[in-house]
Amino acid sequence: MKFKSLATLTFTALTVFLYSACTKETTTKTDSDNNKAIATQIAVNLTNSLAATVASGNNYSGLPKTNSVVNGKKVNDLTCGQFIEQPFNNTYTKGDSIKDVMVGSNKFVISCQNNQPNGYTYTGEYVNSGFSPYLSNYKNTVKEFYTLKSLADAYTKMQVDGSQNSTYNFTTRKDGEVMVQTNTYNLKGLVIDATSRPFDITAGVAEYVSKGNNAGREFSFAGTITYLGNHKAKVTYNGQSIDITIN
Repeated sequence: MKFKSLATLTFTALTVFLYSACTKETTTKTDSDNNKAIATQIAVNLTNSLAATVASGNNYSGLPKTNSVVNGKKVNDLTCGQFIEQPFNNTYTKGDSIKDVMVGSNKFVISCQNNQPNGYTYTGEYVNSGFSPYLSNYKNTVKEFYTLKSLADAYTKMQVDGSQNSTYNFTTRKDGEVMVQTNTYNLKGLVIDATSRPFDITAGVAEYVSKGNNAGREFSFAGTITYLGNHKAKVTYNGQSIDITIN
């Protein structure tokens, strides 16, 4: 078991590209359609981010479990209030077409109920930079703080509260367009059902602010994402509201 999967190495670049592709595909549509597309992608990006961290199955999901080992230490030997820090410096390459570098650290504090581990607080920050067939270069900075509490055995259901702040800056390879966006999410009582794949967020609200410049278009969005279960959510943005499905 690991706290953060190496799959997150290329996650941020992929997320930003999808965000860009979403808006560029709608350039022939109305501003209203564009706004709906951007608001939808803001919600999808947060869900993807949680999929790569707390809901990935590579954190403390299943804690405590006999004979599970983290950094050479049995999970069931962890103590209440124990602090664990995991700095990382990872590089992923694929020929001359992809290079992704992620440098940062994960910090955990074990929380307990009735002297048994039942969750943790997670503080993470990293800088992700590189290039890909779609992006000539990118540099993304992410800072996260989550409190995770188990609501069912083996973390099949968990509650997540906390915040995420990110800045994405990248240039498309095809046309050299510069994209910049900053996002702030405030998570309140998100209930994650991990029994299905993809996982489902069945309750809770995420407040968000997202702003930047996308293909020469300035944008600024603020609102909420209310999770309804069955991979559905209600997203508000700048006084408007839409119902979406998160696949």
